[in-house]
Amino acid sequence: MIIAGVLVAGSIAIYLSRQGSSANDTPDASSAIGQAAHVRGAADAKISLVEYGDYQCPTCGLYHPILQELLSRYPGKIKLEYHHFPLVQMHSNAMAAAIAAEAAGEQGKFWEMHDLLFQYQRLWGDLQQPNPNAEAVFLQFAVQIGLDSNKFMQAMRSPETRDKVLADVKRGSPIVKGTPTFVLDGQVLTDLPNLEWFVDYIERHLNTSAAKSNK
Repeated sequence: MIIAGVLVAGSIAIYLSRQGSSANDTPDASSAIGQAAHVRGAADAKISLVEYGDYQCPTCGLYHPILQELLSRYPGKIKLEYHHFPLVQMHSNAMAAAIAAEAAGEQGKFWEMHDLLFQYQRLWGDLQQPNPNAEAVFLQFAVQIGLDSNKFMQAMRSPETRDKVLADVKRGSPIVKGTPTFVLDGQVLTDLPNLEWFVDYIERHLNTSAAKSNK
């Protein structure tokens, strides 16, 4: 618990300092990419997008459909790598939500739980105090996606499941200045782009790659 408190306190501090960041002080993202992340999309995709997110973060919730649109619009061209970064001093149910996603992942349904947590964020995310009702909602999601409910609850209470989330927080701490934090093709984005910016980047990147291939 002490280690978790130190990690989360650090994440809050860098969250509050986000507005002062600039392209000139972009940190090295190499250590914050990969290493047992959850990946959606083609493994050999030309474009790699890494997200450090918090399931209770409203901005992360707003970006969820944007990322879904990019994956749908460019199948095989882009992959999404997701890491947890719950800001628990701001979002009281964020850690439990991240653990729920990992618990679902134990049964091969990480992304299904991931999507439900964002889709129904208001259902559980508006509970501002740690509340058994949030966990009950997560159990409902588990049943909905066909998980063994007993195994799911065992994983929810497992220290190993929590450690997976804390490992992401430790890994992301050097670069995360708020959630969501994106790393696009190895470059930390210091500002949050909209869908049009992502599309423009992807189109230019793909066109450049195609031109090189034709030479």
